[in-house]
Amino acid sequence: MARLVVRPAITPIPPLVFTIVAPVVAAAIAALVETIPVRLDDNISVPVAAGSVLWLASMMTMASATAAGGAINAALPWAIGVNAITGWIGYRARTVSRSGAIVGALVGAIIYAGGGAGAWLLLFLVFIAASASSRLGLARKEQLGIAEERGGRRGAGNAIANCGVAAAAAIVAVTTPYGPAALVALVAALTAGGSDTVASEVGKAWGRSTFLVTTLSRVKPGTPGAMSLEGTTAGLVAAFGLAATGALLGLIPQSATIAVIAGATAGALVESALGATLEGPGILNNDMLNFINTAVAAAVALAIA
Repeated sequence: MARLVVRPAITPIPPLVFTIVAPVVAAAIAALVETIPVRLDDNISVPVAAGSVLWLASMMTMASATAAGGAINAALPWAIGVNAITGWIGYRARTVSRSGAIVGALVGAIIYAGGGAGAWLLLFLVFIAASASSRLGLARKEQLGIAEERGGRRGAGNAIANCGVAAAAAIVAVTTPYGPAALVALVAALTAGGSDTVASEVGKAWGRSTFLVTTLSRVKPGTPGAMSLEGTTAGLVAAFGLAATGALLGLIPQSATIAVIAGATAGALVESALGATLEGPGILNNDMLNFINTAVAAAVALAIA
């Protein structure tokens, strides 16, 4: 498989930016993470969040940051306009809640401005796949009490959980010399979020034999961490389709599609294992599991590619 070789510029960003601006942003992100109502130890989640922001900022250089300003300014009007319209349409179509429309539009604008129109189109296709799969077998899901809340409407938490890693990758793509690698991470994160939702919703709608990945014991559909043959197959098909679409859009080389599919598969397995062990006690919630899924997918895809 072809390797992604990136030669970064050698001039770092001004010390003032990294010593003042980056820590302020990191502190704000860490404060938001601390407010998440789960039992995960803040001594783990908060420093990881802050450290990740500082790590991303450390990759910026003077040349890349200067170039990013022009690129973002050129894309920003389209990014805001397109996402404002799609957010409004999504809200009117009852596919997203009000908070989901606002936060989703913000995330979409970041992905458009950083990754380009192709990255946004992939995001849009992921959203369509997730929304459509949520409505599959809705009567059965409601009867079993495992349907998505708000009639399948996606909220702000869903947008951040499934697209937060992709948004961070888009920022890296436009502001650092590591654009090609960042786009692999972006495609992998979106593919993982979309394929996992398809797998979960198809499994809840039509899964006949649902089991825990940790013990292989059979459980009821909708059990945290549960998997099914039907859902897993649907998720793999969705992962292949989304990864191939990322290549067709020119976001990643065709040789990287296998890495993206492998990353999405690894992310789904990690999410299922953590869901089976940590979601029940309230240590992690579904949104955090989805975020971890996409982060693992991005990391595995980068390691392979």
